[in-house]
Amino acid sequence: MKKTIARLGCITSILSGIFLVCAHSLNLMSGETERIFGTFLVFAAHLLLVFAFFGLYSLQGERNGLLGFLGMILGNIGNIIVTAIVFVEIAQASGEEVDHVFTTAVTKPIYTFGPLLFVLGMILLGVSMIRGKVFPRSSGYLLLIGTIVFAAASVSGDSQKIVEVIGAFFTGAGFIVSGLKFNELMRSPEWEKGKNVPL
Repeated sequence: MKKTIARLGCITSILSGIFLVCAHSLNLMSGETERIFGTFLVFAAHLLLVFAFFGLYSLQGERNGLLGFLGMILGNIGNIIVTAIVFVEIAQASGEEVDHVFTTAVTKPIYTFGPLLFVLGMILLGVSMIRGKVFPRSSGYLLLIGTIVFAAASVSGDSQKIVEVIGAFFTGAGFIVSGLKFNELMRSPEWEKGKNVPL
């Protein structure tokens, strides 16, 4: 069962990384059709990230520590909310009037704090990967840098799309590198040791 989850994590990590890079690159050069497709790819990437989070957590075992556990929980909660937000953005890119969806008393706090939970979860995930030494340290650093750059995009004004593409390249590379290491790590004795070695 654990190998099945890890294998699913392998596939979804690689695909979500590729989708993130392609989606934000498309959005940078977007006309109307490309923007809808690019936003759909962002939506697909975030759907796949749910499984990637669980796969990464499963493979690191006890080396996750508290940081990895909180990263998986907060990252997934935030990611599910971000997925819902992107779903609404697909309708917006299709020309529908949806601005009011995020302005109600109930949805405004969710819209505000959901992405922050995702950012926090990604940072904790990156740190736990660096500390756990199960995945290459570079994958953790790539996720950290990409997440920080993405967070900076919201205050980048006219350069927002360019900053998002840069963040997507770092974050996407982090997930792709992690995914490519899954099969190798599953066959390694280090995986078995990782289940019993705390941070």
